Amino acid sequence: MNARAIARLALITLVLAALLLIAGKIDLTSARAAIAGLHPGWVALAIAVVLGAKLGAKVVRSQRALDDVAGSAAPRWPSTARLLIASHAAGQLAWAPLGFTVRTIALGAHGLSLGAIARVHVLERVAEAAALAAIAALALACAPHAAGAMLAPGVTTVIALAALAILAIVAATSRRARRAFTALRADRRTLAHVSAWSIVAGAADVAVVALALAAAGQDPLALGLAPPLLAVLALNLACAVPVVPAQLGVQEAAIVLALAPAGVSTPAALAAALAYRAAHVVPLVLVGLPALASLGALRLRVRAPRPGLAAR
Repeated sequence: MNARAIARLALITLVLAALLLIAGKIDLTSARAAIAGLHPGWVALAIAVVLGAKLGAKVVRSQRALDDVAGSAAPRWPSTARLLIASHAAGQLAWAPLGFTVRTIALGAHGLSLGAIARVHVLERVAEAAALAAIAALALACAPHAAGAMLAPGVTTVIALAALAILAIVAATSRRARRAFTALRADRRTLAHVSAWSIVAGAADVAVVALALAAAGQDPLALGLAPPLLAVLALNLACAVPVVPAQLGVQEAAIVLALAPAGVSTPAALAAALAYRAAHVVPLVLVGLPALASLGALRLRVRAPRPGLAAR
């Protein structure tokens, strides 16, 4: 087994250990009451933020990357939005790598080369890493004592640091990762713009966590910015490597662990985590699945022979 496989296995083991830790602390009666008490108005507002701000920023980010990499061959805004929402639906409702596959196939159907598609993917992943770093820095800057209390003790620190170390090993031992980072030198200006829009999307994600806390009966203003900032950081680290379909349980465990040091009870944190998931699942079901179906129809049209050619 090579170093990359060992690192992936270690990260999966850490995530599963966190899931077991959370499961042992849940009072099912209190959890059911907290979930039943979710405020639908706050959940609806979180759904609106996901659709308008988070996905909107990602569409702008993707369009900028596509325009700079592919030029006139890049799809236009409506197609970019449809591709992005469809890939998110495939990745978040089924299996994370499926989202990349769907988008790669769809962009290829639009005429982009595999090299151009790979450059776009790399730009977006590096931009997302930059946005996560900005979120972590902001958490420490805006509330150093609260953030320090959340990061210093307990299992959260162990999981976060171990996950970062494992991801660094994966990147260092991957030839594709090294080639990708070398290629980014030619895309520095594009990377700056794409990273800016990733930060906007990250800020929207923080707002979704705050709204999910409000839906669970917590006061986001009293808690401050640090808990939702660190919840977003934790769930992104935990979901870096696909463990289960749709990362069911993994995402929720990360949010619960990140919110616990801020004084949010496990039942309330679990209810907020489920509200956060609902804020993403509802729009992906209502908008993402139809977009995914339309991409299937597009793929069939691209692969179908032209009548004139078939007659020859």
